[in-house]
Amino acid sequence: MIRLSILFLSIFSLMYGIYFLFLPYSFVNLTAAESINIAWLRNLGGAITGLLFIGLFMIYLNTKGSIRLLNVIIITSIIQTSALIYSRIANEFSAKNLIIIDITIYAAIVVTVYLCFISIRFKNLFI
Repeated sequence: MIRLSILFLSIFSLMYGIYFLFLPYSFVNLTAAESINIAWLRNLGGAITGLLFIGLFMIYLNTKGSIRLLNVIIITSIIQTSALIYSRIANEFSAKNLIIIDITIYAAIVVTVYLCFISIRFKNLFI
């Protein structure tokens, strides 16, 4: 079940990352944001695709001995989620449709908490 959830998160990360990487203007339109700097969305898409998709997929393929990679993914997820939360509180988003931003933040929180949970509760699977 844990491995299947990791595969699900990996595929979800692939879709999310590809969306930001190749369709950033779509996200800008969806959130009614300014399209001044699309580069940060593409960069985020690359990071999500590279780290979360590939990293989680590698863990799915070979769970044993993957605790270090899982920890890197968790730390990165905590940092990214914290940055999103800070930016939302500081009103740094140009988006007018903030519900989409909020949904993104809630999704990031759920993924981060879940990854922390499985790394603690099921640590033996990854050692």
